[in-house]
Amino acid sequence: MLPRFLLVTPCFFPLHKPTEPSVSTSVAAKPPKMTELEDITYSRSATIAAIRDFYQFLTKVYLNDSQVIHPPEGGWASIIDADPTALESFGKSDEVVSLLAQLPYIDSGDGSRETQVGPNCAFADWQELITQLSSGRSTGEDLRVITEGPDFAEFAAPQAFGLACGNRDTPVLVLDTQLGVVHWQDCPDAIVRSHGETSIGWEWDDDVPEDEANWRSDACTWAIPDFFEVLKDLFRTQHWIPISPYEVWSASFATDIGDAVRLVQDIYRQHGWPDLARYRKSECLEAVRRALREKHPSLADSRE
Repeated sequence: MLPRFLLVTPCFFPLHKPTEPSVSTSVAAKPPKMTELEDITYSRSATIAAIRDFYQFLTKVYLNDSQVIHPPEGGWASIIDADPTALESFGKSDEVVSLLAQLPYIDSGDGSRETQVGPNCAFADWQELITQLSSGRSTGEDLRVITEGPDFAEFAAPQAFGLACGNRDTPVLVLDTQLGVVHWQDCPDAIVRSHGETSIGWEWDDDVPEDEANWRSDACTWAIPDFFEVLKDLFRTQHWIPISPYEVWSASFATDIGDAVRLVQDIYRQHGWPDLARYRKSECLEAVRRALREKHPSLADSRE
């Protein structure tokens, strides 16, 4: 094997003053020094705790408690008792399967009410996806492509899986259980600028296939707990703004719907945001619903 070389992911840019619509930065913690890959270790229990904590945070912001489902003792039966042949076609390690069996999920229900955890982003409900795999409604390749994106799915990485699930507009977020990181392919520039300092300086071995090494080094990468803290901070600073228990906007939408974005941001601040001790969730979401239906009816969430 050739000597190791350092590839630093292009996620580090100077912080800049945000433009309209307003994006609060007063509560954002000072970012720590860039972490190196060698400093990170994977922990199943820490990963479960980070995801559980993120979902609990979302229930304080806009989700209904009933939208988050938790595994029974021993894990999700649909994963633990999955058809072995079908599961083998999924091509994931025992650690990935064991982790998926223990995670909480946002209930996908019958699919008629996709719940977003970010703009154009719904997280995969793996206990339901594995059910589809076992029943023959989906193939292992299908699941890899819709959760990892077609590029990363080609690498057939057994130790990694996709967090999100959707179409070509859905962010590609890949969690690696060997390295203890989450990769975000094509992370938006605004997030790179505001949170790039907490990303990882990427170091890789020369014997990794070139295409995969390039994909990983081009993506923004965070340690697993840090990644979910970044997502929470995007809500705190109003980069991301929920308009209902199902839909989340981005401040970047202001290019097209600036008045509506600023209106919703203002309503949140009027209801105590970002201080969770003062924030009045139910009143805020109702005020957002009424305001959008009155002033921007075409943008209101019709599922409410």
